[in-house]
Amino acid sequence: MKNTTKVFATGLAAFALIGSMSACATSATTETATPSATAAAPAAWSYSGANGPDAWGTLDPAYATCTDGTAQSPIDITTTTPADLPNITFNYVAGEAGIFNNGHTVEAEPLMEGEDAITLDGVDYAFKQFHFHAPSEHAVNGTHYPLEVHFVHKTEDGKIAVVGVFVQEGAANPAWDPFIADIATATEDPEANKVQIDWAALLPTDQTTVRYDGSLTTPGCAEGVKWNVMTTPITMSADQIAAFAAAYDNNARPVQPVNGRVVTLDSTP
Repeated sequence: MKNTTKVFATGLAAFALIGSMSACATSATTETATPSATAAAPAAWSYSGANGPDAWGTLDPAYATCTDGTAQSPIDITTTTPADLPNITFNYVAGEAGIFNNGHTVEAEPLMEGEDAITLDGVDYAFKQFHFHAPSEHAVNGTHYPLEVHFVHKTEDGKIAVVGVFVQEGAANPAWDPFIADIATATEDPEANKVQIDWAALLPTDQTTVRYDGSLTTPGCAEGVKWNVMTTPITMSADQIAAFAAAYDNNARPVQPVNGRVVTLDSTP
């Protein structure tokens, strides 16, 4: 395919609709797995105030990459390079999930470790959890969605791949009801709130992605993360979206400089 750049939204009807949405990541713990009870307490951080995103890099030496990194996430998706990319293979098995509040977002994690995974560029990544940000962390041509869900995956040797799914207001989405029902009551114990979730049903039918190399989106902002942002959003009703925002609102890191990174748009379904 001819290797040219173009505005990401061009020719994509799903992203052409985002003007009606509200304009407006996560720590190593949030992006990978449930924290250990014996882990050292990290420095406190937040999404606003003195410990907000502008200060993250100064709060703890372990957070220095938040300031010094050159491949940070999220980004504003504007100019992309089209390419015929191998599709991500989702090997998700419906099953029991634990709903977990980590103090910055609410997560759902499969309780049967190892059953769920994706294959990306020939590499298998185990599915660890999903969590959400309101509004979306990634933007498209400067516009944010009301929500963005991050499906976090990790290889045995610690490499991380995240699949980002945008949410826009529209038809109700029953597949998300089991998670939404427990958002308000979730605690720090994923065993306390257990529900059945069909993980695959949470994803959009069209699974074309934008891909780039980035970072975790909360402290310590570690780089080397393979980002895969779905070009087609899912819909939720206004009430469903409101349930997310009632639990956590404005828990999104501002977009970061692209710094010359190649942002690739999968040109084929």
